[in-house]
Amino acid sequence: MVDYGKKMMSKRNADVLMKWDWLWSWLFYATILLSMGSYLFDDSRSTSVWLAWLLSLGMILWNWRGMKWAFKGLQSWEERSWMRLIVIIGDILFWFVLIGLSSAYYLVLFGLFPQVFRNLPIRYAITAVFLLTGAILYYQLKDAGEVFSFSSPLVWNYILGGVGALLFGNWISAIIQQSVQRKELIEELKVTQTELSEAKRREGALEERQRLAGEIHDTLAQGFTSIVMLLEAAEQALPEVEDTEAVEQIRLARDTARNSLEQARRLVWELRPEPLEQANIPEAYKRVCDGWQARSGIRTTLTTTGQIISLHPEIEIALLRTLQEALHNIEKHAKATAVNITLSYMHDLIVLDVTDDGVGFSLDEVISEGHYGLTVMRERIEKLDGSVKFESELNVGTALVVEIPILELG
Repeated sequence: MVDYGKKMMSKRNADVLMKWDWLWSWLFYATILLSMGSYLFDDSRSTSVWLAWLLSLGMILWNWRGMKWAFKGLQSWEERSWMRLIVIIGDILFWFVLIGLSSAYYLVLFGLFPQVFRNLPIRYAITAVFLLTGAILYYQLKDAGEVFSFSSPLVWNYILGGVGALLFGNWISAIIQQSVQRKELIEELKVTQTELSEAKRREGALEERQRLAGEIHDTLAQGFTSIVMLLEAAEQALPEVEDTEAVEQIRLARDTARNSLEQARRLVWELRPEPLEQANIPEAYKRVCDGWQARSGIRTTLTTTGQIISLHPEIEIALLRTLQEALHNIEKHAKATAVNITLSYMHDLIVLDVTDDGVGFSLDEVISEGHYGLTVMRERIEKLDGSVKFESELNVGTALVVEIPILELG
């Protein structure tokens, strides 16, 4: 959620109430400064100008720093209301002392009452208004030489004035709260709109990948298959003589077409995550492993640990592609007889382990050669803030460990 304190202070993209929020604070400070100036001409002042000015500046500093502290990191209007109440009570105490020095500080009330209703929910504003009304009534009775009595018209004047202030303040608070809720709703709608746009973008990208996969399968892959078949037929149609340059060229063309066909099929495999369309990661892994074991003849064991949860599609696709690349490399290079695959759902990580008992390889040589498949694998995982680690020993086997921070759907 957006920091409410920053939102309160921001003028950019704010509604009228928020945009002019600063005016209430400056009105309060202005009334204090005007009272300080009026104090110079108050013949009835009972103390030095410097003491009154020091208290006035202390009141300004208390309110400014206090409200900044109270609104910092705020997530909603109701949160930590008691902090703002403390600040307002401090303002009232400052005013109570200052009004005892000079009646010039009655002017501060024009800024202090708006502060109460601008910064406090109505339940706390009631407390502040009663304190402030009581302070005003105390000095009015003192100046009039009266004592507190419900039969006094002066008492009822201020009681009714306080009630009127509460009703007016309640109306102001309702407007403020409605404005804040509207602002928060707009922010939430913007976030939702962004998420929907991102979801549509991803959906469009997946549809385009599916379309490309189908085009490659229907054109390039089938074309290479036809070329291989034609070249094999041409090779068989040649007379059984010793190898000639023509025969060698046909065999070279056939092998090139087969390699291109394999690359086209791998590209289709990369673009179209069919195992994930109707299955979760463990089920998709089982399908991939079963199909790979049947094709390669290499014994494959799959183990899943932890509580299975639905992950973000990008993580699921990245893990599936990594497994497919690992199995492809094992089939092509490892000369293994067994492969063990472990998928571990941990508290904040998902970990994929692929180990084989093949011939192994030298990590330094692979890094120096810049193996394309491993490079793509590493880049794909690192985009998701994950990591890829290899451990390999010649004639012993290879272990691949992939770790990705879990990002659940929600």
